Amino acid sequence: MTIIEIKKFIFENSKIEFILEKIQCHHIQYHNKGYYTCANKDGDNKTAIIIYNDENLKCVNYTRTMCIDNYADLITLVGFNMKLSFIDSLKFLHNVLGIPFISQTIHKTITVKNDPLNVFKKVKKKKCVTNLDDIELYDSDIIKEYISLPHIDWIRTDGILPFTCTKFKIGYSAEKKRIIIPWRWWCGDENDFVGIIGRTTISEWKMLDIPKYFPLKKFPKSINIYGLQENYETIQKENLVVVFESEKSTLKRHSRKDGTGVSIGSHDISDEQVKILISLNTEIVICMDKDVSLYHVRSMCEKFYGIRTISYIFDKYGLLEEKESPADKPEKVYRYLLKYRVAYDETEHKKYIKERDKRLEKTI
Repeated sequence: MTIIEIKKFIFENSKIEFILEKIQCHHIQYHNKGYYTCANKDGDNKTAIIIYNDENLKCVNYTRTMCIDNYADLITLVGFNMKLSFIDSLKFLHNVLGIPFISQTIHKTITVKNDPLNVFKKVKKKKCVTNLDDIELYDSDIIKEYISLPHIDWIRTDGILPFTCTKFKIGYSAEKKRIIIPWRWWCGDENDFVGIIGRTTISEWKMLDIPKYFPLKKFPKSINIYGLQENYETIQKENLVVVFESEKSTLKRHSRKDGTGVSIGSHDISDEQVKILISLNTEIVICMDKDVSLYHVRSMCEKFYGIRTISYIFDKYGLLEEKESPADKPEKVYRYLLKYRVAYDETEHKKYIKERDKRLEKTI
């Protein structure tokens, strides 16, 4: 059987629970909304894993990083739990389901590419933080060595006002010629910091091969969300959180007296960041820069589909320049884009699945 065929077989023959038992997941429960929940084989969180009951068998594992892709399904979970390669995972499924495994068919289905999911990989491999208790927190002394004044360019050119810089502890390093952007720990207090990002003020940074953003105090962005500590109360009050790429977008919106923004520091969202956003129990709006594809935006929304109200802003009107964020635009333009955001509903979900499967088929 091909990948698509075996997934269809599992769904149509109601074998999801059977397979979860075979890979030693426990506390398996079916929910009427169309999904299963269960615990990892060595975990105690009874709802750590969600498997959607359809032909795609999408899987979300909230307590483990199974892969760095934007796509995971039941086959991924089998390989993760049983420590098997992709091909061996397929052999395992054929064996437990009593279906003959024909290697010729598989070799025809899986081309010379080592990983048929490479098309979905949009991020480099990163070290995964598995124990949040190991995160090193710093107090406000971490920023005392820097000048606690906003850089004139951010006020004059970007419209990030002094009251915002004060609240977010934005500073400047004359030695490094970088604007100082401290990241507060999202669930700590205002004096808990996890690290510092420095943004260069040298206009010729590309020509001189200088990184635009550089960590002055290293930390894994993937386990935190920028601006959530500062904007939490407003987000809860408005029942809305807008997820940007860069810290500057959150700062710009705050300077316009809009405290609903946060930043993930990337155009890829980690599993830990997904959990943090879900915990807010508000509508989530994905708002990436112009150069991020619609498919990728939908792949981010998919992580929240069926769990929280999720929508996205996408510039179908041609209002943004290349690599520009909606937060870069004047207030009226941003509010227009926000007002006409796209609800990620069943129709959007089907569009994403269709495109995802289309891309997957190109690799088989």
